[in-house]
Formats: sequence, structure tokens, C-alpha cells
Amino acid sequence: MKRGINLRQKIFWLSDSIKGNPVKIELNNTQKLLNSSVPDSNSAKSSLDYLLQHVTASTHFYKGLNPLDGLDSFPVINKNIIRDHFDEFKSSKYDVSKCRKVSTSGSTGSPFSVYHNKEKIQKNIADNIYFSAKSNYQLGDFLVYVKIWSDTFSLKKKLDFQLKNMYPLSVFNLSDNEIKTFIEKLNKQSSEVCFIGYASCFEKICKYLDKLEYTPITFKTKSIITISEALNDYTRNSVKQYFGIQPLSRYSNNENGIIAQQIEEGDLKFKINDSSYVVEIFDLNSDKKLDYGQRGRIVITDLYNWATPLIRYDTGDVGIMQLDENNRPYFTEISGRVLDLLYDTKGNLVPSHLSAKLCKYGQYKQFQLVQKDKKAYEVNLNTDKKVDEKQLVEEYKSYFGADAEITINYVDDIPLLNSGKRREVVNEYYNSIS
Repeated sequence: MKRGINLRQKIFWLSDSIKGNPVKIELNNTQKLLNSSVPDSNSAKSSLDYLLQHVTASTHFYKGLNPLDGLDSFPVINKNIIRDHFDEFKSSKYDVSKCRKVSTSGSTGSPFSVYHNKEKIQKNIADNIYFSAKSNYQLGDFLVYVKIWSDTFSLKKKLDFQLKNMYPLSVFNLSDNEIKTFIEKLNKQSSEVCFIGYASCFEKICKYLDKLEYTPITFKTKSIITISEALNDYTRNSVKQYFGIQPLSRYSNNENGIIAQQIEEGDLKFKINDSSYVVEIFDLNSDKKLDYGQRGRIVITDLYNWATPLIRYDTGDVGIMQLDENNRPYFTEISGRVLDLLYDTKGNLVPSHLSAKLCKYGQYKQFQLVQKDKKAYEVNLNTDKKVDEKQLVEEYKSYFGADAEITINYVDDIPLLNSGKRREVVNEYYNSIS
């Protein structure tokens, strides 16, 4: 059955046509490449060749490398290398004031920013449309977005939410009473509801529903995509039970976009977005490329970011790739950010992404939030500048409890795990007694 086009979707495509159809062209190309069972090696090679020639001609960091030597001749980079040599990564062909600045809180405790040129922005929009459609979402559908949001929104941002038909729900607003109120609000929604958000948030909602003797949900769910964290079996099965929809897990990040996603109910494989990226797996402890079937660091080359090129960029994540019957690679496993669980002074679980709140207090090479004891917490910051310690402590006491003992440490480094990742959140107390 063909789905109808809603008004917001019509407006979006009309606006795109006025601009010369840049998103539609990218979407058609994305569909052609990703819908094909056999990877288009000629298209991939052409995009990669252009990128390598571009970066060696227009960036200081890659100057001196020979693009004809291919991708294998380029070094593996990470957030720290990019941040420490940021100006060397910027292409001289792009005015960054005309690009979009994209920042990440740093899943490994290492926040940084990159710039997206207009072609990269358009490709990300096309990727989003393509992969969201695999979960039955289309432009203009009512969308609940569950993630870390700012404490307040500007009028412009509120209008943007309204224009996109989006309802922002903060991970910090998921107490039992807030979940109850949220469900009651959605029950009054006349249209079908689509969701995208952290997997842990859906787990928390489902555990609240487990405690009830009835199912309070009467709204109809159309689509659910989980992001940021691995989707465990409990959450997958419970979401299907309560929402009537099989959730699909997406692997993405702020600095790049959608890297891979599950696209079929019951199929746990992640389809790799090879229309936008070259994906490689490297050894956990060295820059040695691994064969298919081996677990290692996920390293990607962004084919569309020409303003701040990311070639062989270590995402900080770990995964396993395999080949299907058509020699097309896919992920069988993705391990995202390394996070322990944190608890307040009364033993109640607090949002796992609480560490991201640290970013508004300064710019750090790395950061880490540690629970040392039932009421003792430490904030480790690798930075040359002191933060507003009083305000930071006051805010975190509002999460952990007024009796929380919070210590701020300024450090030179935060050690890596064997996986090559830093733990953004560490619980030394509950992990030691469990």
C-alpha cells in the first residue's frame, strides 16, 4: 500500500526543488547504491579518489602524501589528533564561516568539533531519510526524540521543533511520574507516533511499565529507532510488547552521521552506509588492519566531509564486520561507548549520559565522571583552564543528592582501556560490591 505524502513532506520537497533538488539528487544516488545487493566498486573508488586528491591538495595535515598510493598509505587519526592539529585539518578550499559547526560531547570523554560543507549536510539529510524509511518513518511524521537536550530552548528552536513536528524529550525527565505524564500526553495525540532515542531510555520506560498491572499506552506507534547504545534483548522484546513495534538499532555519531543501521525486523545485522563511508576494522592495540570476523576498532573514512576531512578516523567504538553472500560487508556486532551505571546517594539509577552535562562548563581534552563510594563522586577533567567549580558541584548535587560529596580533579590524562577507549563514566563503588 502506497503511503500518502503529508503537508510537511510536500513543503520540504518543494523547498528542495527551489534550490535545485540537491537533497533529492543525493537521496536518489543513496538509494541506488544502498538498494543494490552488490556494492558499486566504481562509485566508491571514484568518491575515495576525489577525497584523497582533495585533502592532499588543500590541507596541511595531509600535504606530502600521494593520493595515488591509496587509502592504506594514510594514517589512522582520532579525536585528540584532530583537536591538537585542528587548523591543519581544515581545507583551504572552504570558508568555515559558511559551513556548519558540529560538536560532540565525546563518547570516549574527548569532546571536539568539525565543520560540515553543504554537500555533507545534504548527504546526511538524504541518509537520514533513507534509513528512517527502513523503520517506517517518513518526513513530517510526529517524532518523539529522546536524548540530552538543553535545559531551555530559544523561540527559534521551539519553532523549528513545531515545523519538523518533533517533540523533544530529555533523558533527564524520565522519572516514573514524568513517564506517566508523558504517556498520557501521547495518548491524546491523534496521529501515529514515531520515536528515536537512546536505547537506555526505552529500557527505563519499559521497566516502569513492568511495574504496572495494566498497559497505559493507547497511542499507536509507527516507528522506533534506538541510538547511542547497544540494544539489549530485554529492551528489544519489551518495546515490542508494550509499543507493538520492533525497534531497530542505529549506529551513528554527531561528527559523521549514520554509519550503519538494522533495517529489517528480526534481523540483527547492521547495514553499512557505504554510500557515505569507507569502513575498516583495526586491532584494539595497534594500527593493524583486521580481517572480517575479527573484533576491533571501527575506523571510517568520510567521503563527503571536504571542509574538515576525516580519513581513517577512529570512532572510539568496537565492532565486527562480516561479508554477505554478495561480498557486501555488514556489522554483526557494535560496542558503543563504554559506560558504567551511576546511582544517586539513595541508590537510585541516574541517567547514563549525565557526564555530557560537563561540556557546558568548558573545553576539555578528556573528561570522566567517577562514583567512588555510595555518596562520593569525582569529576576528572583534562584541561588547562579551571571551571566554575561551585556551579558544577551545585548542578551535580541536584542529580546525585544534596548530601553528595563531589570532588573535581584536574588531570593530565585519562588512561585508555584495552579496547582503545576511555571510560567516560566509571562506577568503582557498585562494581566492586556486585
